[in-house]
Amino acid sequence: MATAEPDGLIADVSSWSWIHWTGVFLSLGVAAINGYVGYTAGEPQFFAIAGSFLLGVGLYVSRFWRPILYVVGVLHVAILAVLWLLDGMRFLLFGVASGVLSVGLAAIALFLFFEDRGVAER
Repeated sequence: MATAEPDGLIADVSSWSWIHWTGVFLSLGVAAINGYVGYTAGEPQFFAIAGSFLLGVGLYVSRFWRPILYVVGVLHVAILAVLWLLDGMRFLLFGVASGVLSVGLAAIALFLFFEDRGVAER
């Protein structure tokens, strides 16, 4: 993760690679799927899930981001998978799409966590 600007609220996103942006777009995709399901099914819990992923993107582009939040993001994705399964998979196609995006997001988050950890140890 790039270092934050000392005076600003937004991190220096100009130094991000394609993998950082892919993670952002995957998060936005998961948020969009859950927001759409919440809208069409009228179920507010999906709006909460969508909002949590939007909050994650907001944190990620802020100077408040810390590498440990990658691990929290992976945990969040795992909990989302359990919730989709426990809900009875009523929205199977959307659940599968959300799952594919979430697995990609978790893989990127773990990669970036270990990358940032390696940079910090040097």
